[in-house]
Amino acid sequence: MRPFAQIFATMFDREPQGREAAKRRQIHREWDRQRARALSPSDRDEIDAIFARHL
Repeated sequence: MRPFAQIFATMFDREPQGREAAKRRQIHREWDRQRARALSPSDRDEIDAIFARHL
């Protein structure tokens, strides 16, 4: 049972692997939030373009 728990611990690790990885995750979370708030497909395309340029 121990190896199974270790697999889950690594799959769902909430600790950032590094400062850069944590920043990318934060950007992706905000990107998802903004996409959910988009009023139209063109708004969503604009949001995607802005965030894609940033990454």
